Amino acid sequence: MKPRNTVVAGITAAAAAGLVAAGLLAGGGSSSAEPVSLTLDYSCPFPLIGNQQIKTVISTDLPKSIAVGQASGAIKIKAITTVPETATQGLTLVGATTVEGTAKAASTVTAPGLTLPVNVPITVAKTPVPASGAFDVPAEGSAPSLTFSQPGQAKIDVGNLTLALTPRTADGAETGLGTFDSACTLAPGQNTTLHTFTITSGGGSTPPTTPPTTPPTTPPTTPPTTPPTTPPTTPPTTPPTTPPSNGVKVNYAIKGTSVLKSLNGTVALGGSFNAVADLAKGTYTGDLALDDTSGQFKVLGFLPVESSIAFKPVGQASGTVTTGSITFDGKLDVVLTSIKLFGIPIYQGDTCKSPTPTAIKLKSTGTFDVLKGGKVAGTYNLAQTADCGPLGAFIGPFVASSGNTIDIDLTIKK
Repeated sequence: MKPRNTVVAGITAAAAAGLVAAGLLAGGGSSSAEPVSLTLDYSCPFPLIGNQQIKTVISTDLPKSIAVGQASGAIKIKAITTVPETATQGLTLVGATTVEGTAKAASTVTAPGLTLPVNVPITVAKTPVPASGAFDVPAEGSAPSLTFSQPGQAKIDVGNLTLALTPRTADGAETGLGTFDSACTLAPGQNTTLHTFTITSGGGSTPPTTPPTTPPTTPPTTPPTTPPTTPPTTPPTTPPTTPPSNGVKVNYAIKGTSVLKSLNGTVALGGSFNAVADLAKGTYTGDLALDDTSGQFKVLGFLPVESSIAFKPVGQASGTVTTGSITFDGKLDVVLTSIKLFGIPIYQGDTCKSPTPTAIKLKSTGTFDVLKGGKVAGTYNLAQTADCGPLGAFIGPFVASSGNTIDIDLTIKK
């Protein structure tokens, strides 16, 4: 499955939503603008790191009133979104040095006789990604003009948004994430009203050029009888935006070989490795599953031996993950399930193994991309086997060896 998240999916939440609101009220017929601000938390799905909470602060200047029939014109808005450290870890892990993209934000304008959903497309400029820690992403844009047909109170509420973001490497190429989409939702329990304003009947603070023959039923300069509903500009007391610690899940297919030094032979390796990584700590744990295999060996350099081998993991494997590299540390029982000498069976069962589990330590060779995979290699030792049947005393000493090698290709499962 192609990765589809952000790693930085909430980056433009404020910019997109704010653009909708900001462009509605500028232009002729409106009173002087006043600064407004709104802080919102979004939950956005990212590739690698799953759902993350993103904090966004919208800041702009909006008028207190606009006249019926007057075009609002457009206005610019600024927004600052704080990207959490976990998202930075995910971006740097795939080699991203910048992020850019587009967004469509949903907002709703509510006025007398009107409930209007507005979606605004915006562009997020290329923003550098730091080596570590949280970072701020600025965004700017403008929204379309609107007119209103009835006087009264109106408000602008900010909604959800969809993102299309592209992390890039230092040379401008796309990372393994490509361009991914993310559907961000507002965290519950927040004040989502960016601004409230008055729609005046007949030109706002500017009197009409010809006085009406009959006085209006409600003088345009009369303040509304309902209490003002302008929300406070201080951030809402929403929970902190610490990302969840459920970890990053990655699944790999295994293909490789192992050379058994003292037995003078090679066996094929296949299977899977499913891991959960804590990017903030740079560690992971996972489950290794190796397929049964077999090999042909030359004991003492000339005795032909065939053996079937099973691998039984002991506990979970663990390791470290950093930009471009990983390490692996695990234990397993290497079980000889059948042995033939000159084609004649001399053992068959499931007890022929070393008394203690075999420790496997591997590390990446070359650049390892967590979204694609890479090569890992290492060495391990085998202790003398026991419980290998009547000829166990003959078999055990030939199995004992040091410096056995493993070379594996890990390929991400789609």
